[in-house]
Amino acid sequence: AQDQFTNKKLTSINFGLPIIYCIVNNHFGMTGRMLGEVTGVDYLARRGAGFDNDNMNAEVVKDNIAFIDEETSEKTGIKVETPWDVEGADVLLIHNAGEILAWPENIGAFTTIFTAAGLDWTMSSEALAYDNINYGLFYDDFQYSRVVLKHAAVAKELGVKRIVLGECGHATKALMVIADRVLTGDLNIPRESCFPLLRDLVKTKTLKLDPSRNNFPVTLHDPCNLTRLMGIVMPQREVLREICPQFREMTPHGVNNYCCGGGSGFAIHSGHNFADWRYKISGRKKVSQILGAFQDQIEPETKKYVCAPCSNCKGQIRDLIANYDLWNGAGITYGGLVELIVNAMVDVKPNFIDWDEIV
Repeated sequence: AQDQFTNKKLTSINFGLPIIYCIVNNHFGMTGRMLGEVTGVDYLARRGAGFDNDNMNAEVVKDNIAFIDEETSEKTGIKVETPWDVEGADVLLIHNAGEILAWPENIGAFTTIFTAAGLDWTMSSEALAYDNINYGLFYDDFQYSRVVLKHAAVAKELGVKRIVLGECGHATKALMVIADRVLTGDLNIPRESCFPLLRDLVKTKTLKLDPSRNNFPVTLHDPCNLTRLMGIVMPQREVLREICPQFREMTPHGVNNYCCGGGSGFAIHSGHNFADWRYKISGRKKVSQILGAFQDQIEPETKKYVCAPCSNCKGQIRDLIANYDLWNGAGITYGGLVELIVNAMVDVKPNFIDWDEIV
């Protein structure tokens, strides 16, 4: 195949590629070839061969999730087992596959909630359908569309009623608002963020919850793609107000909140001068916001939780906490929304969020 990364005959749909390559080459030391290896033809070839963005094929993913199920069952006391390829299910849940390796407790929390709520749901063992990341969104409409069409085709083949996306701002944007331009006719399958579903489960008392289990200071980071771009602002707050007695907002918050400092995929890059930018410039404002939200209880003896319901944002906030030593210095840790829900579930063993395990 012709190398599209050196081909000067760019089609109109790729008009932005030369500018993007210039930026990443001049400022971050990444050549067009390197960018392509991460997000382009090679990336799609891996996925076409059955591998996801973390180079895991279906069997590896299923083995990993089986292990997560086992660990989660032991930790919560609720027997869970992820359903695979269930035809006609109400919900096809698609995670950011990076969570499997980086934050398995997030995967386990979703499974625990869906099991306890008695939802009719499934995951797909197709490589493109157990991973909701779409790197084509960064630079190429053609590559983006191929991934979106595969997501929709798998959902249609299974006959599910809707696709629900896990805690990932990038994926929610990619498969919801932008995919409206690609998915038409019978491929326009209902697609939604997990937040309204979680809100409904909490507000309707489908889950038995004890807010006193979350009686520690909690603040909420608003992922840019979910809030400022898509306007998904209230469902996650309605959940937190129900289950976290000491919930407090950052200033500003909602659609006016500041980026975590790792937006547009910066959070997953540490080479060249990415880390310097994330820690010393873009991330400092987020650290200031977090400290401001907890200023009344800033002592490290009081354990505090930053709810960051987005995989990319969690990676950035994790690194900021480590860089600024916020755990030892101020007792601040981080995690997603579903972990807080499970931590409050009456039928779950206490301390799903285990402060003693945080280092």
